[in-house]
Amino acid sequence: MPKKPIFVAAAALLTLTGCENKAEEPEVIRPVRYVMVEGSDAARQSTFSGVAKAGQESRLSFQVSGQVLEVPINVGDTVEKGQSIARMDPADYSLQLQNAQSSAAQSRAQERNAKATYERTRALYENQNASAQDLDADRTAYESARAGLASANQQARLRQRQLGYTHLKAPEAGTIATVDIEVNEYVRAGELVATLLAGEQIEVGVSVSASVIRSIRQGDAAQVRFDVLGGKVLPGEVTEVGVSSVSGATTFPITVRLTEGENLVRAGMAADVTFSFASEENGPKYALPTSAVGEDQKGRFVFKLEKTSDGLGTVHRSPVDVGEILSDGIEIRGGVVPGDLVVTAGVSRIYDGLQVRVPARPGSEPENVAPPVEAPPAEAPTEPAETP
Repeated sequence: MPKKPIFVAAAALLTLTGCENKAEEPEVIRPVRYVMVEGSDAARQSTFSGVAKAGQESRLSFQVSGQVLEVPINVGDTVEKGQSIARMDPADYSLQLQNAQSSAAQSRAQERNAKATYERTRALYENQNASAQDLDADRTAYESARAGLASANQQARLRQRQLGYTHLKAPEAGTIATVDIEVNEYVRAGELVATLLAGEQIEVGVSVSASVIRSIRQGDAAQVRFDVLGGKVLPGEVTEVGVSSVSGATTFPITVRLTEGENLVRAGMAADVTFSFASEENGPKYALPTSAVGEDQKGRFVFKLEKTSDGLGTVHRSPVDVGEILSDGIEIRGGVVPGDLVVTAGVSRIYDGLQVRVPARPGSEPENVAPPVEAPPAEAPTEPAETP
């Protein structure tokens, strides 16, 4: 009797039994992280990088050209007002001064002679012993000699000043930041000789964007952070607000002066300056973590979380208008309001209308998430024994 039909029937029976034992896997609801949108006061801050500098930075140079004879300073030296910075060879300017003084002496003699001649001619004219033409000629000669003397005296004073320019002195007490010349070097007028840092006040210069410059006013408070000082934050005050961009750039210069801790800071230290904006209609509105904002062909968006019940909720896509990167996230100018719950992680892996599990507190790690339920393993089918 053939055994094949009996074997097929037994296999079909075992297959049906395995399907009945296999449990249907439930749909897994994934948890999400989210934050609550707070009021605008929490987002009116922006941070910009800058460099500390002395309150007064003088780029010293000679006003005349010549060969350098002496540079008695070094970088880091502290100098007093009037102290020698550099000297150049004064020989040429000394000779020029002597020539100018000689010309002034000659002009002075010519002026005295012309004056005496004019006075004699005037006396003769009063006694009717000289003509009016002679009087006018001598008066003209005298006035010309007097003008020549004034010009010669000015040339002598100019040469005297140029001779003094060969000795460069410190205009204020301060510290030498750079020395840019060497002895025996020929320098031209206006060429940088040394940089002097003067004044006790320390300033930090930063550049801000056009959308932020309108929110900053002179006298506003700022916080200045120095990483080289272990992240120490010092208070500052806005002293200068640029009214135009620099060198064709799209940023505007801002100067912040430290009000405390100037003795801890040195010129050239890198700093981060944080500005707190006043309440303005066009100012920054809200701030969200950058991970909360997605972007596709339709624009930028966030997923708002709507709680339902039993720790569950539904996410809904919402378009947003973003601004600049702030110190605590990205600026959101429109699309959210205080109290909204916004998903902050996994934005690229969720979609509109997805049901999710909601943690108890915003920003907390999801807790008490049930793991996926696995079906118990089915018993391996065994080949039935042959019927004798």
